Amino acid sequence: MIAYAVAGAGPPLVCPAWWVSHVEHDWERPRFRGFFAALGSRHTVVRYDRVGAGLSDRERCDFTLEAELADLDAVVRHLRLERLALLAQSCGAPTGIAYAARHPDAVTHLVLCGGYVNGGALASPDMKAALIALVRASWGVGAKALADIFAPGISVEEANDLAAEQLASATAEMAARLLQLTYDLDVREDAPKVRCPTVVLHRARDRAVPFEAGRQAAAVIPSAELVPLDGNAHIPWYGDARPTIDAVLRFLGGASPGVAPDDGAAFLRRGDVWEIVYARRTVLVKDSKGLRDLAVLLASPGEEVEAARLAVGCLLGARAGADPVLDRTALKGCRRRLAELDRLVDEADANHDAGRVDALGAEREAVLREVRAATGLGGRSRRLGDTGERGRKAVSGRIRRAIAGLRAVHPELADHLERSVATGLRCAYAPRPPLAWRT
Repeated sequence: MIAYAVAGAGPPLVCPAWWVSHVEHDWERPRFRGFFAALGSRHTVVRYDRVGAGLSDRERCDFTLEAELADLDAVVRHLRLERLALLAQSCGAPTGIAYAARHPDAVTHLVLCGGYVNGGALASPDMKAALIALVRASWGVGAKALADIFAPGISVEEANDLAAEQLASATAEMAARLLQLTYDLDVREDAPKVRCPTVVLHRARDRAVPFEAGRQAAAVIPSAELVPLDGNAHIPWYGDARPTIDAVLRFLGGASPGVAPDDGAAFLRRGDVWEIVYARRTVLVKDSKGLRDLAVLLASPGEEVEAARLAVGCLLGARAGADPVLDRTALKGCRRRLAELDRLVDEADANHDAGRVDALGAEREAVLREVRAATGLGGRSRRLGDTGERGRKAVSGRIRRAIAGLRAVHPELADHLERSVATGLRCAYAPRPPLAWRT
């Protein structure tokens, strides 16, 4: 017996079972309900508990991809779905990939969230064995450890709730067997056979399924589009869920999943006031030079604009001179350290060492600030005393002040601009994922 739930209205969107779930208890949790209710505003969302978990039969002896496909196929047949889209997250991704490859006439779209094609590459053998042993020997401690991996940084109350949710969904032995199955799943042969439109949504700092696994999935599935998302939560309804929801709905609606519609963001001047729309919120802000600078950058995402062009006209064509802000030897040393830190962060991430990741990340940001302060966008050394440098300082200062002013009325917009706007001798707006503004 397989327990399933249906909510929403519109074309069917079926979610292959992930890790351990409970169709009743999950819906009681606000984050979970909000995520799937948003998808249900345009689609009939179908989710189910895999055999061995939740309200489905708890007895299970077949731990294979074929068994996972049989569960999904049973739900699809029971509901008599002839055409459907798949939203496959985490360890449900291999099931979704294989099902799409083997049912090309039935699957219209495939969405992968934090997914992968080869579970064996998710962690080292020692790490996998240790985590499985912990879950089997002490499910309570194992559930808390997994909660920290799945959604780092959440409150203690939410972490305890996430651990309790897992404990209620499966026994210790079943959870251990299903975790082993997560690592055993391998659909590298099925992935190249997928023919439906596919998008791979993956958070950049996912600790459970590294970003590289999402990149690999996008590389082997024909015509798949990879959309990097900010954040470190593996579970899509934790952290900032809105970008994931928006990308899914845009993709299923036939639009590019990585670019918000033009009417979603606007930076419009109305006399001496700017009307700014972002994240479904509109604010009015008094005109300033910094806002005008931002408008120029937002109008051409990804393009570099010389600070001198944004500054006063007398700075145009300025000649560089004097001494570098950071000498060449020091600059090379900083760049070598950045490369080393990137390698160390990847190793700590693979070993799920959150404390080391945070410490290395803090050092990386400090070194990066030094490099940014000393170079333009193209990596050229800045020099003290030149007029181009004065232009850089003037424009950088007024952009900083403009963003600080926006923070008082729209903190979310200020956060986005701080992440996406680079200043220097050349300035640019480079959001990830891309965002189109009306200007």
